[in-house]
Amino acid sequence: MQSSTLRRRTFLLGGALAAGTVLAGCNRSSTSADGAVDTFTAAFQGSGAGEGIDPGVNTLFIDEARMKSVYDGLFEIDATMTPIPRLAVSAEPNADGTRWRIALREARWHDGKAFTADDVLYTFSRVLGPPQRRPFIAASSLANVDLARSRAVDARTVEIALTEPSFEFLIALSAYGTKIVQNGATDFDRPVGTGPFVFESFEAGRQFVATANDHYWDGAPEIRRLRIVSAESDARLSAVQSGEIDYADNLTPSAVRTLQGKRGVSLGSTPNSGIYFFAMKTDRAPFDNPDVRRAVMRMLDRDELVKVALEGQGEVGNDVFGKGFQYSADLPQHSFDPDEVGRLLSRAGVRDLSFDLFTAPVAHGFVEAARLFAEHAARCGVKVNVVLGSKDTYYTDALNTGQLTMGQSGPLPIPNHFASRLLTGSPQNRTKWSDPEFDALYARAQATPTEQARAAIYQTMHEILYDRGGFVFFGNTAWNTAARDRFQNLPDAVPNSHGWARFNRVGAR
Repeated sequence: MQSSTLRRRTFLLGGALAAGTVLAGCNRSSTSADGAVDTFTAAFQGSGAGEGIDPGVNTLFIDEARMKSVYDGLFEIDATMTPIPRLAVSAEPNADGTRWRIALREARWHDGKAFTADDVLYTFSRVLGPPQRRPFIAASSLANVDLARSRAVDARTVEIALTEPSFEFLIALSAYGTKIVQNGATDFDRPVGTGPFVFESFEAGRQFVATANDHYWDGAPEIRRLRIVSAESDARLSAVQSGEIDYADNLTPSAVRTLQGKRGVSLGSTPNSGIYFFAMKTDRAPFDNPDVRRAVMRMLDRDELVKVALEGQGEVGNDVFGKGFQYSADLPQHSFDPDEVGRLLSRAGVRDLSFDLFTAPVAHGFVEAARLFAEHAARCGVKVNVVLGSKDTYYTDALNTGQLTMGQSGPLPIPNHFASRLLTGSPQNRTKWSDPEFDALYARAQATPTEQARAAIYQTMHEILYDRGGFVFFGNTAWNTAARDRFQNLPDAVPNSHGWARFNRVGAR
């Protein structure tokens, strides 16, 4: 039996790198005489048993990469975080924003059945139904859907009724967890979708394989067989260098430096797309006290975190999400201030503060940032115990475990960030934030017809979080990718966007 060290060192390029072996020649990409790509292999950061392919519940980057090859949403967000139609052709609200009529495009499921309005209603009923072993991601984003009053007007028109007005319902329809599943579907281990690739096989922590959908409504892919494999950072770098894989996602700054100028490799990079944070659990001590949360926001030397943990490749964050996005907020920079930390802790009545910071090596710089933060806290008279969890289950564990955790996000529309992570009871509420004023402001923003008026409400919500929220956004990095340069039409390097990890347009040069 392999030792745990060896298993982690060889963790896996689609299961093909086992016990130090290399990819067999049959797994390398190849091109047919007509220019089609027989097999294309893309590597993403894996998470072992924590990975999945249920579009309603799985949230890892690698999960999304697999699911967008099989499924489509009604709407998805582009690189500017703006909703664009996919399975929908158009959507129009009524005058008060309480009912939306959505025209659907002509498409077919992988089993040949026609896509209809009933599939949309079933998807919503699943998301809004009883949670399974894991909660449905979009349950809070779609919470105001009134299923009893929603209806299929005809096979290609669906009317969605809402319990409260929402003039930003298209953003909700583009959120994680809203990809459309087939009416009556219950087996998500063998998914049937409308997407560009047809499911073949999946093994968590190893690889996913799918074949081209020649009847895809948006055009048949040139790639005949797509492999998405789980691999750690060093493995992604070495494999794209050697040609064992064709595409590597989310590379570290040092990996980019290694690949610059390398023959046969092209690089992509998008600034401000990897958003690093600490998450305080606001429902438990010591972070149920807002002054303690305020103190933590001033306990970090963000410049040093970016310089050391993120290798200097990024910008400092300021505890508000979505820098540069629509509805973003520009507020005075929180800075490292031991004196202010002491004042705030004294006001909170807290002495000899000590807490655990739960993290794992699931993304570049996590462990380094955690240990550096512990040093910063010590300079403020606070003891932080860095606790390392399992890489394979970290993101599931961190949702409920401990006092302070870490995470990395890609870009999202700010209303989706609020709805999925910060409304009371949100499935991805890593800070356990529950604030009636905040919830009421979100509902008011949805019911507000004009963008300018909504922006003012979102500004107030940002200010609440900046003052006493549970997230500490400390750094924004570029999102780096690499590919063999014999391919064209490669995916955009903007995680969470429609174009990210989308391989149906990729072809040989």
